[in-house]
Amino acid sequence: MNSQGALGTTLLLVDDDTIQLELRSLLLKKSGFTVLTAASPVEAIAMIVRDRNPRVDLAVLNYEMPVTNGCVLAAYLRTRYPQLKIILHSGAVDIPENQTLCVNSFIAKGEGVARLLQQISVLLGYKAEVARSATSLEAYREAAPGSF
Repeated sequence: MNSQGALGTTLLLVDDDTIQLELRSLLLKKSGFTVLTAASPVEAIAMIVRDRNPRVDLAVLNYEMPVTNGCVLAAYLRTRYPQLKIILHSGAVDIPENQTLCVNSFIAKGEGVARLLQQISVLLGYKAEVARSATSLEAYREAAPGSF
């Protein structure tokens, strides 16, 4: 996705794997997004309450996290922000279908960051091509070998 389409777009990333969270945040920021991060659903909810409902266009949630899972967080977010786009981005593949009703799409972490960028583009209605920004993807590859 080109950075022109991403400008002015805010993403919320929630994942208890803080290394992956920061790497994805870095890549998405390099792609032009404003990125808010939380290391747990509780932290994400606290941030939303504390910041008095910051404008978020799309949330990318991990499934398996302490205290509660990403689908419970998605249901919470969906009731408060019905127009929010939500991607479940997880390594878990055995998620019960009835738990995924509040998400717009599921992207397995093994599908890579380019696939995540593509789905963000689709859900937000960007006409821009999926970016394979050499700088962004190469930086991610170097920082997280084997993530693609």
